[in-house]
Amino acid sequence: MTTYDFTVNTRQDAARLIPAYEKILLEVLDALLERYERDPDYPFIDTKLNIITGKDHYPASPENFFKGKEVIYAWIQGRALESLAGHAVWLKSCSLLTPDDAASRIVRIEKIMREVIDSMEDIRTRNHGRMFFTFSRSGEPLETHQGLLRVLPRIPDGSNFSDLFYSKGLLCAAAYLKLETKTAEAEHYFLRVVNDIRNRRFTTDQQSFDPKNPVTAVAGKHLQGPFMIALSGIAEAAAVTGRKAWLQQGREFMEYIFKFHINFGERPELLQYDFWEAVDSSGNPWDENGVILCDPGHALEFAGLSLKCLLQMRTVPEFAGFAERCRSFYPELIEHCFRQGFNAQAGGICKSYDLKARRPVNTDMPWWSLPETIRAAAEMLEFAPESTSAMLKIIEQCSAAFLGKFVNPAVHSMAYQTRGADGKPVDVIPATPDADPGYHTGLSIIAFLHILSRLED
Repeated sequence: MTTYDFTVNTRQDAARLIPAYEKILLEVLDALLERYERDPDYPFIDTKLNIITGKDHYPASPENFFKGKEVIYAWIQGRALESLAGHAVWLKSCSLLTPDDAASRIVRIEKIMREVIDSMEDIRTRNHGRMFFTFSRSGEPLETHQGLLRVLPRIPDGSNFSDLFYSKGLLCAAAYLKLETKTAEAEHYFLRVVNDIRNRRFTTDQQSFDPKNPVTAVAGKHLQGPFMIALSGIAEAAAVTGRKAWLQQGREFMEYIFKFHINFGERPELLQYDFWEAVDSSGNPWDENGVILCDPGHALEFAGLSLKCLLQMRTVPEFAGFAERCRSFYPELIEHCFRQGFNAQAGGICKSYDLKARRPVNTDMPWWSLPETIRAAAEMLEFAPESTSAMLKIIEQCSAAFLGKFVNPAVHSMAYQTRGADGKPVDVIPATPDADPGYHTGLSIIAFLHILSRLED
């Protein structure tokens, strides 16, 4: 395995990591392109492989039918569209490629994005403008029932996570491809999802593959996740359209999370800047059998995605005061949530933490929280330069864990989906059995690289 010097005391030290990250981004991207192109009859992104063994999940055995090519995960396809658009922009600045090599990859990416949009829009049309967690190749929504997938007669009313991931992915891809009609349609679709989140007409459609990570909707339990994930799309919509109304929406969602999910001292039984996943219908932290759960990775992801909005807001006069207020506490928020969840010995961030007992509950460490944290820390280098020293230390620790312990060079430099508290990879599915299509990993690291290039200037 390649060895790196992870010491990051200055921005120049961080810049030394650029070639390592660029190499990983390229290897993952090339795998995505090659896996798509090897099967012309399969117009979907194919990340159906085991990152521990490198083997494809297909042909799937009867007990692993949900891993095969007949099951399409809307989360993956939506994330892939957003990822591919982001990679296409980044390739032009990749120091490891000649202009011709970058251009040839961009041509392939654009072809794939168009075909995946066509395939997924066919599915959405069949389902009256909606998406769902799992589909058959022919576009029938599928739900888990007694260990089997069965056809869902009708997607429940109110938007879900698949609508959220796909609408913002469609917006990014269509805008990149300059498909004006489809971009406007995607913006309208995404706005509908945002309004459903605001009006509590949003429900999770995720189906759990990990007993330690329960995701079933519970009456009266309201998650911060939809608000947090929407901030990513809101930032993109603001950038694509130039409409300040999107930044106002971002401010509203951030204020909601500040009020209901972060402790600014109102709850003396918890620590300052504690961040909890869910609230009850009265707006109090969701307390289940004496446990108030935090997902430290989600807290750090919120910081990174909200900073995408804040970096735009700080240059707009009507939002400058709000951005400055956030600047006053974001460094401490990020440091607190990182210290709370980071397992320094094993190298990773635990999946869940009990804010009352002050200990991890689920000690498994998913891969995605590390690059999401790197993005948040990098954004802080721009947003609050006075926090540079602390943020560089976080980048150092996350990079050492991610590059040194999660990335598997033998399997396209993709990251193990999950490692246990003992540091060993475990065959646990965080969300879908399909591997990350360069979304958490790629887009987070690309943001990091873009920021480093701007700071060098």
